Amino acid sequence: MRDLGERIGEPHSFVQKVESMERRIDVYELVQYCKALEQNPHIAIRIVMEASESK
Repeated sequence: MRDLGERIGEPHSFVQKVESMERRIDVYELVQYCKALEQNPHIAIRIVMEASESK
């Protein structure tokens, strides 16, 4: 968590809250998060959209 927090310029507590679903992130933060994890943000957004459609 500390390493990811440093990569996105946020404290590790931010990452912890996101991962424990205590805090939601906006699209910009999602893109930064994905880039820091070397993941494609388009795929992450697609996953979120699919999850919201199933509700």
